[in-house]
Amino acid sequence: MQTPTSITPLALSELLAQMPVTVSGNLLLPLSLPRNVQIVTDPTCLLAELDDPTRSLARPLLVTTLHPALIERFPWVTLSGIPSTESLNQHLGDHLDYAQQHLLTTHGIAEYIAHDVQQHDYRVVVLLLVDGLSYGDVLHWGSILQPCFVDGPSVTYRLDDEKHVVPQVGFASIINTPTLFARLYPFGYKSAHGFTYWHPEDNQIAEVMFKGIPTHRVVNFESIIDSLRNLPLINKTYLQIVREGLDGLAHSKRELARPEIDGALQSIQQDIERLLALLKSKSKRVCIYVTADHGILWKKEHNWQLCETPNSKPRYTESRPSATMRDYAVKFETPAHSYYSYRYPYLGTAIRANDSGVHGGLSYQESFVPLAKFVS
Repeated sequence: MQTPTSITPLALSELLAQMPVTVSGNLLLPLSLPRNVQIVTDPTCLLAELDDPTRSLARPLLVTTLHPALIERFPWVTLSGIPSTESLNQHLGDHLDYAQQHLLTTHGIAEYIAHDVQQHDYRVVVLLLVDGLSYGDVLHWGSILQPCFVDGPSVTYRLDDEKHVVPQVGFASIINTPTLFARLYPFGYKSAHGFTYWHPEDNQIAEVMFKGIPTHRVVNFESIIDSLRNLPLINKTYLQIVREGLDGLAHSKRELARPEIDGALQSIQQDIERLLALLKSKSKRVCIYVTADHGILWKKEHNWQLCETPNSKPRYTESRPSATMRDYAVKFETPAHSYYSYRYPYLGTAIRANDSGVHGGLSYQESFVPLAKFVS
């Protein structure tokens, strides 16, 4: 059986200049390619075009779906690892249609998990929501891991003009409508417990996230572990947990060193391992799904370009940018609002002096969060 050839990104660029190329095994690769590269997800249409002598191919063509006729005629390649952060940040905004239509997005997590749970029939299902965590931060985790695209402003939540939570943004989009708990209920997951720092009676986003779930207000992850030790878990229980991630560091420290960030990441991983071990001791067939609302760009690690846009956040705005700004911002629409997220490395206004990190815009670091799966 024919197998793909492993090549470098440079060799791929040279091939694309000559002929169509099929690439497998790398979901993020198309997002790292220049604007003039056409991403082909339906090979049958391309084959018809190739066999039409009256038509010529004017653009480089990257094919993301295997088709026997294509891999017999043109190169089939694979690249190890992920594309460079620099190339993803430079070209992500050029291929948003591909990201929105062919990658898992935050809007699709609830449906994805519900389908996965239905296939495996776990006894305990956990959704651990981390406030601020990038996909690139956790590539070393020993788990089933995939990138998830934040399809909108990369923020925790937004309110509309009437001060209601916008359901298509942040954590609310992950919980979704119907909620993940509501999707799991018909499969027998009728027992549920929520753990959050934010009390649903006092916090609008918590009210949306924990709708229908008996909720325990906690002060830290240690108190979650303590509560679960004493909590009887019947068969088919759903647990939903919020844990502080990197967002707290980004918005609470004027000075921040990379070792502190790495330490916070290690602490998140250790807490997941502790949670899995505890639940495994109480029940068989446990699955923990871990995801986040957004990632973080660290202030001191980037060469920012300031645009000074009126009424703007550092990395996004709800006001239509001027004509000169449209090359620097990408539009995301919801029924309530249009949002304009700045492409990397542009800022609509300066990052606050007391902040060490920022989010809300379009970049590999902000716009790709993990969906990790830990199974006992």
